[in-house]
Amino acid sequence: MSSEPVKKEPVADEPSVAKASLQLRVGHLLRIESYLDYAILSMWTRMRAEVVMGMAEASVRGEGPGGVGGPDEELLVELRALIREAREYHAAGDFPAAMARMRVAEDLAALHTIRIAEE
Repeated sequence: MSSEPVKKEPVADEPSVAKASLQLRVGHLLRIESYLDYAILSMWTRMRAEVVMGMAEASVRGEGPGGVGGPDEELLVELRALIREAREYHAAGDFPAAMARMRVAEDLAALHTIRIAEE
């Protein structure tokens, strides 16, 4: 491990955030999927579901590894909407509607991960 400080300014010829590596993109999506898994399990067990669903929602905030116009941004927009709807349905006591949205979000993330991993 180096004891040199992290560079604060951009350096020429270094890859930008917009050119995120495939490994970074897959890792980001796997992290999101794990939060979705935790949220779904907590919904079934009725243990701290609101908290864990909030964690899943927080995992899709902000831009992805590719930046605002990145290759995964369209998926992240869909996931944000689905998770937000799931939290609203869950708060209103509509478990089937909330679970359906969480499952769709998880499936979309998983299928997208599989598709980009084949690139």
